[in-house]
Amino acid sequence: METRESRNTTRLEPGRSQSGQAASGIDQSSSQSTAQYGGPLKLWYQLTAPPPPPANASIQQRQLAARGKLTSEILLLVIIMVLAAEPVAIYGPNKSLIFILLIPIFINIIALIFNRNGQLIVAGIMVIVGVEVGVLLSILGPALGAGGLTTYSLPQYDLLVQATLVAVTLLPPRSVFWVVLFHAALTIATILYLPHSAEFARILAANEYDLLLRPMELQIIVAFVTYRWVTNADQAIQRADRAEEIAMLERRELELQQKDIETKQALEYGVEQILKTLQTVSGGYDFSARVPLSQENILWRVSYAINNLLSRLQGFKQERNELESTRKLAAQVVQYIQQGQRIPLPPGQWTRTSLDPIIVAWNKRFDGPAHPAEARKTNITGTP
Repeated sequence: METRESRNTTRLEPGRSQSGQAASGIDQSSSQSTAQYGGPLKLWYQLTAPPPPPANASIQQRQLAARGKLTSEILLLVIIMVLAAEPVAIYGPNKSLIFILLIPIFINIIALIFNRNGQLIVAGIMVIVGVEVGVLLSILGPALGAGGLTTYSLPQYDLLVQATLVAVTLLPPRSVFWVVLFHAALTIATILYLPHSAEFARILAANEYDLLLRPMELQIIVAFVTYRWVTNADQAIQRADRAEEIAMLERRELELQQKDIETKQALEYGVEQILKTLQTVSGGYDFSARVPLSQENILWRVSYAINNLLSRLQGFKQERNELESTRKLAAQVVQYIQQGQRIPLPPGQWTRTSLDPIIVAWNKRFDGPAHPAEARKTNITGTP
């Protein structure tokens, strides 16, 4: 019965193996970027969000890209909400509100530029500033130009919770409490020190503590709940990312193990082919043998050097054979020259040694063809 070990050590031609192709495919895919943003907001993301992370991006890079995309969506929603209030300013009695509403839009456009460049903290702060400027202007406008604060202005303080939600979403979660402290100071300062209408002054004198506490309670409750929710979500995301990273490392480890196995198989195959070639050469002095390894094999450089050496040895062997043939023929050539006889050669043949020019020059001294048909039965080459 074939075991796993025997299957793993099966001899393979050291070409591109399956895992090598898979590894190269993984390397190629990791160098490519992920698909671009899609959906109905594709163009908006391309203009205002950071570029999408590549497929081999780290966990931090993917989280930053997701935050940048979320910031782009929030800014789009805030701009739409501000623009929706423009008709009220256009057709209302207070025309200065038209230009006042353009201030947060201008701030949000600058925030989009920072967000596109990857400066997410700056973009998040500017989003909060844009929201708070819009709310603050809606409070200061009537208070300074329409006879002071009225009970109609009190619900405007509840809109500051928008900045609280943006802070806990786009900035580090703990920053939400600093935003709440700022909102509390802003609420107390504006309620106490802005001009008051007669109605608002009577209500403030009768129930000052409750009037100040109600908007701050909403801020505190929203900040605490959203802080717990966001921190728990971040922890869950970190655990999921850590599990994903561990799975990725395990997959890479398996790929490395498979690659090591195939490298070992290629080494075994290469060593076996080299040993066979050397045994062939040492057994019969056959220097025409070559190590049959392709360039993909890890021992190809060694086989190339061995094949180069065998090629030179083959040339040396041919030269040695020619030298031995020359030595044998030299004695016969000397004998014919001493006797003053033509050196016989078979028709159309030569000795294929360095003595051929000497033989030709010697035979020219005699009359008749260089290769007579009546040559001796046993000539200088040893053929009949």
